[in-house]
Amino acid sequence: MIILTRKQFFIFQLMVFCSISVNVLPKMYSDNKKMEMTGQFWMLRLADDISLSDLNIPGTHNSAARYEPFPQTAKCQSLSLMAQLQAGVRFFDIRCHHKKDLFFIFHGPINQRLSFDQVLAHMISFLIQNNQETLIMSIKEEHVPKQTTRPFTETLHSYINQNATYWYTKQKIPNLGIVRGKIILLRRFFSSNPIGIPATDWQHDGFHQTTNLFIQDQFEIPNASVKWETVETALEYSIQDKSPSRLHLHFASGYIKNRLGIPNITKLSSQINQNLARYLSSTSQHRYGCLIFDFITSDLAKQVYELNFYK
Repeated sequence: MIILTRKQFFIFQLMVFCSISVNVLPKMYSDNKKMEMTGQFWMLRLADDISLSDLNIPGTHNSAARYEPFPQTAKCQSLSLMAQLQAGVRFFDIRCHHKKDLFFIFHGPINQRLSFDQVLAHMISFLIQNNQETLIMSIKEEHVPKQTTRPFTETLHSYINQNATYWYTKQKIPNLGIVRGKIILLRRFFSSNPIGIPATDWQHDGFHQTTNLFIQDQFEIPNASVKWETVETALEYSIQDKSPSRLHLHFASGYIKNRLGIPNITKLSSQINQNLARYLSSTSQHRYGCLIFDFITSDLAKQVYELNFYK
């Protein structure tokens, strides 16, 4: 029988542990780019020094809009926020109604039965469990404020200050390593005190570009063909734009009005989502930015984030 000293025994245990650990490392650490990935932590494999502007990021328009008084008029998503997070969505469009110095989630005048506190609870809980991920949150004031004693921006500050370590509020597009485990604020409201990546001058009739952002958000359109032409033109532009400081936002969302002037969301989204799925399956690997959908599915989200790794 071989008798080992305590030091030898410790080294032996360490060798065994390392051997076992190497064999059970999750696949996302592999150099094989065609390995299976999961929407829950797809950013884990990406290098810290990659700019957010160089990524392909699945996103949702009116991310928490799941209720409507009449069919096809206000609901924009089927998946809950947590289901979107698990599917790989990392860009969230959050619309806040300011009431009694608190935020509640609305789509236009339609209450979505969710508070901003609940939204943050979902997102921070997800980041605690998946601290290599990052989330982009576009915040916009929605509907008419009621019974408030302070500006919208001050109420947002009060929310941020409660969980300051989970927020990135600088104006610069960051590298991924800086914002892992954080919510990146994209500001779609006026603030005298600059906070977050500014996106207040937002055009809805085609394309808009600033130093930090390129935006395609044409949402009121006559038919799906017009919208798709706009989407495709913007995607082709993103391939050519090599600016490391500019994040691209492509909205696949919108609506078509019927003869009575009532908007129909699903009539457009079903066609554009199909077109985008075909486009992404046939394209080479490129940088597109954030692709933002109505009624996203886990398959659509996967098509987008997989472009960061292989084709």
